[in-house]
Amino acid sequence: MSDPLPVESATEQPRSRTSVWNRNFAGLVITQFAGATNDNILKTVLLLQFARGQKWFDTLGEGGTGIISLMLTVPFVLLLGFAGQLADRLPKHRIITATRLAEVPIAGLAMYGFFVDSPWTVLVAYVLLASESAFFSPSKYGSIREIVGDARLNEANGIINMGTNIAILFGIGIGGPLLSWSEDAVGIVLVVFALVGLGSSLMIRGLVPQRADLKRRLNPFAPYVDAIRSMRPGLIWAASLAWAWFYAGAIVVIAVIPEYTTPLGLSSSEGSLLLGSIGLGIGIGCLLAGRLSGARIRGGFTVWGGAVFGVVFLLMGLTPLTVLNVWVLAAALLVAGTGAGFFLIPLQTIQQMCSPSGERARVLATANALSFLLMSLASAAYWALVAKAEVSPFHVLVLVGVLMLGITWWIRRGAGRQILAAVPPSAPGPS
Repeated sequence: MSDPLPVESATEQPRSRTSVWNRNFAGLVITQFAGATNDNILKTVLLLQFARGQKWFDTLGEGGTGIISLMLTVPFVLLLGFAGQLADRLPKHRIITATRLAEVPIAGLAMYGFFVDSPWTVLVAYVLLASESAFFSPSKYGSIREIVGDARLNEANGIINMGTNIAILFGIGIGGPLLSWSEDAVGIVLVVFALVGLGSSLMIRGLVPQRADLKRRLNPFAPYVDAIRSMRPGLIWAASLAWAWFYAGAIVVIAVIPEYTTPLGLSSSEGSLLLGSIGLGIGIGCLLAGRLSGARIRGGFTVWGGAVFGVVFLLMGLTPLTVLNVWVLAAALLVAGTGAGFFLIPLQTIQQMCSPSGERARVLATANALSFLLMSLASAAYWALVAKAEVSPFHVLVLVGVLMLGITWWIRRGAGRQILAAVPPSAPGPS
């Protein structure tokens, strides 16, 4: 990304606002909520349908929930490079609306798959939904700073992430009951939320291209190479690494949680409760971290938030199933999720606030692509451990705990220490 950058003040929105709420931000929150709800209804239903002993289990076999996770992550790795370029070259609100328009027929395909009881049709819709979401992601996160300015960026991130995780909670919470009630109802609800997201996206207006002169790169991986060269070895690179490794552990957690349903005799609704608990915790943690951060980057939040997340899953992996029940698990997942929210907000703000305006979407796309690459590898490793090495899914959580504690140590004592001292570009002192 060596092309000359435009003067940032010529394209950015004003840096100081008295309130985070305006029409554009409200439209973004609603659009993100509708999209995240759809993503998580479908993901939850598939995780439940393909878990051991469930209806579609034989389609993918042992470790099928890990394959479901892989189907989510691979499209992001392949497409985020294109998406980041588009988001820097074009007005982000147009890309957001285009992705919401594409979601309507994709939801219709999933509805058809449920109607005819075709797991492969639904899986195709799932991959297409992930692909569409890959194009949505850089425009979504890249537009936040343009919409609210720097002074409200932490608060806006907290609200967006809280809304996302309420959507996750809602999508997961209704996914199980909808599946128990009627598979057909799942498809109908997906179409309804796709239409809501399309309508709310039309509220977002007036965003301008940050790099209208950006040269197109047809190689899907070239933008990643450019961005990594620009990011390394500095603060944004450290934040992106911590961000990516966290999600590598989180994708394994999401694959393991549905596996508790059979040995503990839980219903689909109780399985949804467990998945929803961690989503609610992340939302609470993000909102609190965003509010407490103010206009600063509170890098120290990553240390204790990561430690909480790591310790909870280390203990869950070591605890015998005989002493667990749905309420103990839900409480543990809520606490872990809250820690995750505090871990994530400073890293997200670093990526948004410390990257130049003309590179921001590509930086965010590359950071997310790195996270999805590690998520893909983690999903594949989970499948190999469970399906081939016959390791208990629950013991894999020990590895997640060790991974997260290692990341936390790296931030506290290793090369990631610069995260602790991160400040906004215009700020004179440490956070």
